[in-house]
Amino acid sequence: MEHSKPSPRRVPGAPDTVRAPAGPRARRTRHWRRDTVELAAVFLSVTAADLVAKVVVHGPEGPAVLVGSALALLAVTLLHAWVSPHAPPPTTLWRVRTTVLAHTPTTLADHRITLLSLHPQELFLRTEHSVTPAVLTALLTTTGHTLQDAPTRIA
Repeated sequence: MEHSKPSPRRVPGAPDTVRAPAGPRARRTRHWRRDTVELAAVFLSVTAADLVAKVVVHGPEGPAVLVGSALALLAVTLLHAWVSPHAPPPTTLWRVRTTVLAHTPTTLADHRITLLSLHPQELFLRTEHSVTPAVLTALLTTTGHTLQDAPTRIA
C-alpha cells in the first residue's frame, strides 16, 4: 500500500500559491507560541499597571491623580467619538470586463474610484455608492478602455 503525503491546507485570505504546513503538529506549535507571547504580554502589562498604580496611590495626592486621569481619558474618548465620522460613506464594488486596458490610476483617483485588482481583461473597482453603471462606462471609455459589456455591480 502506497503512503501518500496529505495535501497542504489553504490559508484564508492568502494567495493560492501560499500554503500552511499540513498536519496537527504544525498547527499546535504555531498556536502554542502565539499563546505564550500573548500570555507574557498580559503579565507584563498587568505588572506595569500595578507598579504605576502603587507609585501613584502612595504619593501625596495619589487617589486624586487616578480620578483625574480617568476623567481625562473619558473626556478624550467622548471628544474623539463626537469629532470623528461615525460611519464610512457607502461604497459599491464593480467588476468591469474589458478587451483593451488603458493606464488610468490618476483618472480613477480624480473621480474617487479605487482600483482594487487588475486581471487580464478584468478590473475590480470600488466607487462611491452614487456612481451608476452608465457613469462608470462613460468614464472608462473616455480614458481608453474598450468594454466587453456594462460594469457589473458585485456588492
